Amino acid sequence: MSPERERAPKPEQGRRLEPERKRAPRALRELGLAALVLVVLTACGIRPTDPIPGLEAPSGPVENTSPSLFWVQSNGRVVPVGRPEGSLSGFDVVGLLAQGPTGAEQNRGLSTEVPFDAAPATIDRVANGLDVNLSTDVSQLSAAAVQQIVCTLLGVQPVGSVNLRGGGRSLELQQCA
Repeated sequence: MSPERERAPKPEQGRRLEPERKRAPRALRELGLAALVLVVLTACGIRPTDPIPGLEAPSGPVENTSPSLFWVQSNGRVVPVGRPEGSLSGFDVVGLLAQGPTGAEQNRGLSTEVPFDAAPATIDRVANGLDVNLSTDVSQLSAAAVQQIVCTLLGVQPVGSVNLRGGGRSLELQQCA
C-alpha cells in the first residue's frame, strides 16, 4: 500500500457509523421521549378525592327572558306590552312600572298608575309565590296599579300569587286577572 493513498478511517470496534440523514430522526425521537418523560414527571399532583356534596339543583319555573310590562289603556284596562329580549328581574320591574311607558307607548294611549315612590321594591320567593315589599302604602294603590305590578311580576316568574306589602299594610295572594 502506498503512503499516498488515504485510508478511510476504521470504525471503532462495536460502533457503526450512521449516515447524517439517520441522525436527525433519531434525535427528534429522543427529544420527543424526553418531553414525554418531563410531562409525566411534572404532572399537577392533584390526588383523586371523593365527590363533594352540594346543594339541590334548582327547580320550579324559569324566569321569562322576554317579559311584557303591563300598562293601563285610556279605558282603564291593563294590557301587556312586549319588551325586547332581555331578563327583567323583579327589582327592575317595579321601577320600570313607576317610571311609566316609553314615548312610543304613551303615543299609543298607554300610561301607568304605579306611583313613582313605589320603587325601590324588594321581592322574595315564598312557598305560595312572591312577597313584594314596596316603598309606598299598598292600601293607596289603585286596582289598575295592583294589576300592573302583579301581572308583570307573574309574567317574569309564573310562581302562583303575589303578596304586596308596604306602609304597614298588605294585599295578600294577588293574581293576574
